[in-house]
Amino acid sequence: MKDAKMCTRWALGLTFVFIFVFPGSMFLTGYNYSLPFFKGWTYLAYSWLVTAGLFISIRPWIEYFKEKKESEQG
Repeated sequence: MKDAKMCTRWALGLTFVFIFVFPGSMFLTGYNYSLPFFKGWTYLAYSWLVTAGLFISIRPWIEYFKEKKESEQG
């Protein structure tokens, strides 16, 4: 449960920083968003979501197989 809380905090914190804080600070400084920058930012956000989704869905299988292998050996 402790690990789940830590992972959730990191995921929410990094998502908040990458999607809201960084672009928000650029907005407050008067940066003019260009179409190529917006496309790049959109690709970065989607890449982040896909990577996080894959990690969240694959990690439990890795842990399951590690535990199964350890139980068979010990």
